[in-house]
Amino acid sequence: MKSQRILTVFKMEMKKLIRTPMYLFFSLFFVAMLVIILGFSLGNLHGWGPDAYGNPRSIFEHMVPGLFAYAGIMTIFTFASAITADRDHGVQRRMKTTPITSGEVIIGQMLSYTIIPIIQTAIILVTSLLMGFRPNISVLGILMIFVFMIFLSFCSVGLGLITATVAKDARAAGSLAFIFIVPQQLFGSFIYMGEATKVIGYFMPSQYVTEAIYRISYGPNLTDVFIWIDLLMIVVISAVIYVIGVKLYDR
Repeated sequence: MKSQRILTVFKMEMKKLIRTPMYLFFSLFFVAMLVIILGFSLGNLHGWGPDAYGNPRSIFEHMVPGLFAYAGIMTIFTFASAITADRDHGVQRRMKTTPITSGEVIIGQMLSYTIIPIIQTAIILVTSLLMGFRPNISVLGILMIFVFMIFLSFCSVGLGLITATVAKDARAAGSLAFIFIVPQQLFGSFIYMGEATKVIGYFMPSQYVTEAIYRISYGPNLTDVFIWIDLLMIVVISAVIYVIGVKLYDR
């Protein structure tokens, strides 16, 4: 396994993002635009009451932790569409004729989908702060948010691989991706569906990220055991789904 080959795959993935406006928009700017819209429309409304710690919060502030998670699950759409387009254009077939191994491809992709959520999270965090998000958070708490988003990105890549496995082309992959996106959007992100449906959320990877970011943002400190339980859950779920995705796609 050579670092130069891994770097080649990494550069290819990043160039693909930059050269495709649709992927770039959905990866980095779609949720930031949603943050601006919700900030203007709900930033002064307090219909959801105080946060879980008794502090007054606007509806927008209640939504922000879930918006981070929503950005992470949109990776399913961009990755599934991008990798299927590569397959359609013969990119993957040509790569198999090179010395690059499947392990080097996987590591290169993982590196690119570590950088992307870091940029994505930074954009959403800055935009949310400008729109009235006022978390009770330390520097370590901010770093924890980045960690959760990176693992959610790996999970989404795995779901993207599963989607690409059954999709015939890039257009079909983009549509099929919403089979995984919509349930997480409804039950594990910024949309409040009521306490009765909360149990459904625990079957959604994004729910653990949403809850953890909520606790990190509004809780008194990072010693809350539920933050670390959520981290363990998203690490395990991401690893399992990523491995399943790779195995299915490589068949």
